[in-house]
Amino acid sequence: MSEKHPRLRQRIISSIIGILILFGAVKYSGVLKSSKKQPEQKNEVKITNVIYAPVQLKSTAVAIQSNGTLTAKNRIDIVSRTQGVFKDGDRSFRSGVYFKAGEILVSIDNDEYLANLRASRAQLLQTITAILGNLKIDYPNAFDKWNNYVQNFDVNRILKELPTTSTPQEKAFINGRNIIGQYYNIKAQEVQASYYQIRAPYAGILLENLVDKGAMINGGQKLGTFIDPSVYELEVKINPSELKLMSVGKSVSLSNGDKTQTWKGRIARINKIIDPQSQSAIAIVEVSGRDLREGMFLQADISTVNLKDVAEIGRNLLVDEKYVYLVADTELKKQEIDVKHVADKTVFVTGIPAGAWLVQKPVSGAFDGMEVNPINLSE
Repeated sequence: MSEKHPRLRQRIISSIIGILILFGAVKYSGVLKSSKKQPEQKNEVKITNVIYAPVQLKSTAVAIQSNGTLTAKNRIDIVSRTQGVFKDGDRSFRSGVYFKAGEILVSIDNDEYLANLRASRAQLLQTITAILGNLKIDYPNAFDKWNNYVQNFDVNRILKELPTTSTPQEKAFINGRNIIGQYYNIKAQEVQASYYQIRAPYAGILLENLVDKGAMINGGQKLGTFIDPSVYELEVKINPSELKLMSVGKSVSLSNGDKTQTWKGRIARINKIIDPQSQSAIAIVEVSGRDLREGMFLQADISTVNLKDVAEIGRNLLVDEKYVYLVADTELKKQEIDVKHVADKTVFVTGIPAGAWLVQKPVSGAFDGMEVNPINLSE
């Protein structure tokens, strides 16, 4: 037992010394940490690089560019006003066939109707012939003109105008025999008979045919479309802001898609009503010339006024359609401008002083007075 007590005492002393050493080490490390200086925190402000270029003003003639498809100025839908069997006219009723002015486009079988018309004429002839005896006795001065009318009467031809009555008594006698009523009924039938033939109102081409020979035609049925291929119209969309640059009669340069052919046209009319979907107005260009075809796609360059002291800038530089950003020393400046013309990728504006530093690329989060690092585009 006596030997164990010194060993236990030695262990206790060693443990106390170890604890004291560990405590001292921890305390000493805390002193070292507190003695170190904390690095100073710097609030760095990032300045955006901005590319600019001096503005150059110029005077230039601008053209409004648009496009569209040609349609014939003169075109009609051929519609039947009567019923019958369809027959060809003076030429075959086929799309692409050319007809001269006045030629028969459509002929509809009207044999039965013509027979009834001839019967009505013959009845009128019989009525007038029956009164010649009374006229010779009671109205001898009127006999010759009515007799001549009968002698020249032809049931196969359009009625000639009735002789005029010379006295009230003669007029009453003629009216009493219903001759006037018969005459106007026949004239109405003759007008109806003209509906069985449709003639070309002008020289042109049958654009489409919807019926063939021998088909049964009904009243109101569309038979085809006929156009005049000598004059065409082109509808082009116009920005409403450019309407003030437009006027009827202005020259228009037209070209096909690959620019291999050109034509000269003019503005025939302007529809200033704004299309709610496209927000555009419509100008109608009239054009004539060789190689023009219905449905052809054309590009249009419409000459406008000369613009003076304008700057041409990228459309992407506009802010709210009426501002741009300039660089003044090292700050952005919001500048109000007036858009004079909108091109495909650029706009022509006034309101920017000559030589002003214009920002060349949109700046994210830009605002008036923003500090920037200006970089000259040419450097």
